[in-house]
Amino acid sequence: MDWILKLLRKRPVITVFLIYTLAIVFADFFGYFSYENQSRLYTFAENNSIVPIEGKVLSEPHVFKNRKRFLLETYNVNGNVIGEKIIVNSPNGYSIHYGDIINIEGKLKRPKSSDSFDYQKYLARNNVYVVCDVYSFEYIESKPNTIKKIALNVSQDISNKFNAYFKKPYADILKSLILGDKSCLTQSVKNDFISSGVMHILVVSGLHVSFISAITLFILKLTGLSLKKVSILSIPIIFFYVIMTGANPPALRAAIMLSCIFLSFALDREPLIYNSLALSALVILIFEPQQLFTASFQMSYGATIGIMRFYKDIFGIFENVKNFILRFFFGVLSITLAVQIVLIPICMYYFGKLSIISFLTNIIVVPLVGIILYLSVSFYVLTFILKYAAVLVSVILSIILNFVLSITNIMANMKYAVINFEKPTVIEVLFYFLFLFCLTNLKCKNRFIFLGIILTANLAYLLIRNS
Repeated sequence: MDWILKLLRKRPVITVFLIYTLAIVFADFFGYFSYENQSRLYTFAENNSIVPIEGKVLSEPHVFKNRKRFLLETYNVNGNVIGEKIIVNSPNGYSIHYGDIINIEGKLKRPKSSDSFDYQKYLARNNVYVVCDVYSFEYIESKPNTIKKIALNVSQDISNKFNAYFKKPYADILKSLILGDKSCLTQSVKNDFISSGVMHILVVSGLHVSFISAITLFILKLTGLSLKKVSILSIPIIFFYVIMTGANPPALRAAIMLSCIFLSFALDREPLIYNSLALSALVILIFEPQQLFTASFQMSYGATIGIMRFYKDIFGIFENVKNFILRFFFGVLSITLAVQIVLIPICMYYFGKLSIISFLTNIIVVPLVGIILYLSVSFYVLTFILKYAAVLVSVILSIILNFVLSITNIMANMKYAVINFEKPTVIEVLFYFLFLFCLTNLKCKNRFIFLGIILTANLAYLLIRNS
């Protein structure tokens, strides 16, 4: 155990993160994050009655099933001062925008879950415990955050440009892929992307933020600025993009993570990737501790750890390959394998199934995401300075998007594309990661012994469970 203590002393940020994470787990186990403890409105909604609510609109409304849906921060509920976030469903005819202070009368309800998806728990992990159906609406005033308002206006302008230059469904895919707006996607397109295992590209996440960061660094470096200055200037641009796309947790996590790395560059220090990763996770969990229990949080950090830990070793198998195209292909293959090593048990635990063809689809589609993002940035800039060039870029983008649609459709309709499994328990997933950790560190004698202990404990657990 000396090597563990030595590692924890050497990496204090990781030590603090592990202790804080353990505290969150214990808090959840003893009911601290129960709905009743965390929300006054959850108990209030038990009556299912219509109440007056005053609050501020926190997100730009999206049309959903012929109604507008948005996030509201309550100020006053039925005469009680209560500050909580709720999801509001309002008639489509109301003119509602981000930053509006409004008075509504609506029915507070507890979110409904289905057999396949615990929607109530999903919202609770994001600090939303109640939904509201609106029956009357009164506008009071508008008090938006200036930066967020500008970001949302830019987002809306990009969306309008996509609609003007692209046909459906290409415009809808671009709005989802670039801006995180999935409201216009047809169910058939969604199903194809889900079944082929690449739905993640239509959700703005760490992948997209990483590509935008690379584009930002490239453009700023062209100005001749030093790496230190470029790193500092990149941070606000990255966060502006994240705000523009709705600041969803995966994108926000990636922005914080990359900011920690860029700050290391700016301070002339070698970035310690695992420390930066732990620091970004710690910052998020301090403000949103329940994010620890979400599939999104675990998969985004799991994918990053997988790349950092396994990519180099896997790609090393192909180190003798000299051809540029083949090296690129094997690079993507190595990243995909590195990610899957960590994500397979997490996917099995949350979804009870694995997409067999997602491995192949990701190898083809993920590199194209980078190309689409680069071309989309170029397209938007060209709409202001050279519209004929913007039309040309839109044609190229449409060809690429048509190829992506064709691939996802073919893969989604293959036989046995998805295999269903019995969901593993938390203990079984934990054994997997402990086993993986020791297996990749067999050079250390103590870890080899630890591996034997884990295998013995795992075997004993399986025997007891199946007896």
